[in-house]
Amino acid sequence: RPTAAGLRPLAGNPSPRYPPLARQRGIEGRVVLRLTVNAAGAVEAVGIAQSSGDDLLDQEARLTAARWRFQPLQGRNQAVAQVPITFRLRN
Repeated sequence: RPTAAGLRPLAGNPSPRYPPLARQRGIEGRVVLRLTVNAAGAVEAVGIAQSSGDDLLDQEARLTAARWRFQPLQGRNQAVAQVPITFRLRN
């Protein structure tokens, strides 16, 4: 099964923004996304491998990751990787 080891993100991929309502409510969490990346390096599918427990955080992570791009894959049609995203409030 392909892993994240073969995926190299391109510069300029956006970071997820903290959803304002989640920030206001003091919600933190860690989402693990399951990304399917095609040979050209575009994200074809984004799933939730492990939810943060909050829909706002999960949705923001999914929407952001769908816009990510990676270096084209060498000799593969696609790769699947699990990518953690942590939302942590700063003091």
